[in-house]
Amino acid sequence: MNRLCSLIVMIVVVSATALAEDWPQWLGPQRDGSCGEVPAKMLEAKPLWRRPMTGKCASGIAVAAGRLVVLDYGSGKDFVRSYSADKGETAWTHSYDNAVEMQYTAMPRATPLIADGLVYTLSATGLLYCLKLDSGQVVWHADIAKVFGAKVPEYGYCASPIIVDGKLIIAPGGPEAAIVALDPKTGMPAWKTPGSQAAYASFIAATFGGVKQIVNYAVDSLGGWDPATGKRLWKLVPPVNGDFNVGTPLAVDGKLVVSTENNRTRLYGFSDGGAIIDKPLAVNEDLFMDMGTPTAIGGLIFGTGSGLVCIDAKDLKTCWISDEDASPRGFSKIIAGNGHIMIFCENGTMFLAAADRAKPRIIGSVSLSKDTWSHPAISNGRLYVRDDKLLYCYAIGK
Repeated sequence: MNRLCSLIVMIVVVSATALAEDWPQWLGPQRDGSCGEVPAKMLEAKPLWRRPMTGKCASGIAVAAGRLVVLDYGSGKDFVRSYSADKGETAWTHSYDNAVEMQYTAMPRATPLIADGLVYTLSATGLLYCLKLDSGQVVWHADIAKVFGAKVPEYGYCASPIIVDGKLIIAPGGPEAAIVALDPKTGMPAWKTPGSQAAYASFIAATFGGVKQIVNYAVDSLGGWDPATGKRLWKLVPPVNGDFNVGTPLAVDGKLVVSTENNRTRLYGFSDGGAIIDKPLAVNEDLFMDMGTPTAIGGLIFGTGSGLVCIDAKDLKTCWISDEDASPRGFSKIIAGNGHIMIFCENGTMFLAAADRAKPRIIGSVSLSKDTWSHPAISNGRLYVRDDKLLYCYAIGK
């Protein structure tokens, strides 16, 4: 009996480790930019392999079950490309026509989602595809703007799909279908809920005030919804208008952190019934992110603007701002873990820094790609980044 229990424990541990090594969705396994493979020293700026890309694309990279999935765009087409994660060998490519014109082009913005052997992709124009991970075969697809009576957002659909309690959650932004839950295997609606037009941020799922909920923005407000029924639990309209609502909300110790360009970084608490308390517990004026998402590690929150900003996660007080010429700044993507943060800047430079409360400790920087908005992925000791011409794979040390 003891040997059987030990075997079961071993299987559970191995399974958990395998899952932790995947990067199957927007912002990684926990959808918060955290990763157990962040190194403590600089990696070598020599790619293990590179693969050509067709054009500029803002969509991030997803990796699971030994497969890498990346979206691509060019010559009037969208592409879903799959490679072996270790050697970069082409597994399959799926493409469809996309000659739509919009600001910043009609390139994909949303990051693929990989779950249970399936891949979910969403185009800037609202074409939602479910493909088999092993073959690229189409399982089902839908034009979410047409099906749910929605208007494509001015800058295109950006919210990366998420699966919560067995439901695929998307944000068409239709008057009667602002948020919709689908059966992941068939695409059939499980519920839909009315509301406002879609914004550009991606969902999170977390428990606030003892109630599990999905949280995201519409163009005019922040909200929480019951994942089982789609019932709206609360609505928060910020005091200052004009935010584009791009950055993903962040759950920290049962509270909610949001950061936008006009309303700055705010910390919200919740009542016992799961409703947000309108007055923020704290506000930080130094960190205001128009496109990026803050990342938490070790009781600290990091983000970039005019420089790298470190604030306390409990009261949002600024610990320090590194705004020297050699510091990361502007739009960035941050991955945190093992007491360190990797900051990926728009120009393709990656900074490695210690997650230090006392002072800035930037270990070094390295150029990994050309200009890019795409969020990188880390999986099984590999770092994947892309720009408008190439997909790169780098080895990560410890």
